[in-house]
Amino acid sequence: VRVKLRQTVVTIFHIIIMETLLYCVCFIVIVHVLPANTELQLVQVLFRHGERTPVDMYPKDPYINFTYPPFGLGTLTNPGKLQQYLQGQYLRTRYNEFLGHHYNSDVMYVQTTDMDRTKMSAQLVLAGLWPPAPAQLWNPDLHWQPIPTHSEPLKKDSLLLNNLRCPRYYYERQKVLNSTQLQDILNEYNATHLYETLSELTGGTFEDPYDVMSLYSTLKAEEGFNLTLPEWTRGIYPEKLLPLTIFSFTLNVYNTDMQKVKAGPLVKKLLNDGKAKAEGTLQPEGRKMYIYSGHDSTIVNLLSALQVWDPQIPDYGIMVLIELHHNKSSDQHYIKLFLRNTTEHEPYLLKLPGCETDCPLDQFISLTRPVIPVNWEDDCK
Repeated sequence: VRVKLRQTVVTIFHIIIMETLLYCVCFIVIVHVLPANTELQLVQVLFRHGERTPVDMYPKDPYINFTYPPFGLGTLTNPGKLQQYLQGQYLRTRYNEFLGHHYNSDVMYVQTTDMDRTKMSAQLVLAGLWPPAPAQLWNPDLHWQPIPTHSEPLKKDSLLLNNLRCPRYYYERQKVLNSTQLQDILNEYNATHLYETLSELTGGTFEDPYDVMSLYSTLKAEEGFNLTLPEWTRGIYPEKLLPLTIFSFTLNVYNTDMQKVKAGPLVKKLLNDGKAKAEGTLQPEGRKMYIYSGHDSTIVNLLSALQVWDPQIPDYGIMVLIELHHNKSSDQHYIKLFLRNTTEHEPYLLKLPGCETDCPLDQFISLTRPVIPVNWEDDCK
């Protein structure tokens, strides 16, 4: 197996230097400045885990027996770890004054999916976000402090990786996939020919945009690990895989019924916590931040349900920031929604259809009502 030396100390050192320089330059710009009559009250952060090794391989994959030492399958690489640590530093810079400098369990709650890469990503973000204050420095040789995270078993997780059994969802997805509208889209992408080509080249079965996305993710992870991709990928990866890969995420939450199943529980949780904070009933009273460490689908499903997803590759580390503000003059609460999909640009301020960028909380709740499940189990029957 030809493994180039990306994981060497020299490369990691160069990455650290470049990212640190970028971070330092950004520091001047990204301090969160609020109007004098406005108070930030709650921040909800959601992000995809950092760069990882492959989760699965295809039958003719030349690396099908490769174990990706010393990391293993589906786990963070060193660049992925650094990426998430820098995410934490970014959050520290942006919300420094709001959070304060001493970690307290009342201030923040962290939830991840029950997978190693999301748990590790959360810990790395927390390491960058909460370096110990002098009074919390328990080891002078280790500038780090432990912070708890929480997760639900995968079979019970309806928030961040909602793969729970839902017959109605799969019926709805298949109905959409078989519709004339979808078939026209797939024909535009020349999907049938691509499926046949990929099946022959990989030895796998390709019948759905999801299958193309899975192959894209595998090749991207192998490329990220500096493995030499097979010759047949030239001219196919990434360009010919991108359209159906991007569309596969859209397909999973194509209409309101599908969004209600896949993203509804998460939207409901975010809004309930925001509303409770605005009403002064959120417990603990000092809670200022929620952090959710999830997957590409976590981000796409949420933003699709909010009608603000611009189809793209939800790359490693993509992050959503949901801020609850209080205007002291009008005594009104409003939501600001941001997407951070690159370190080269400040987070993009998103606008819900039918609302302003400073969206009043009551209006935000009203606009999202169609995707809020009343009884998730009944919606799945």
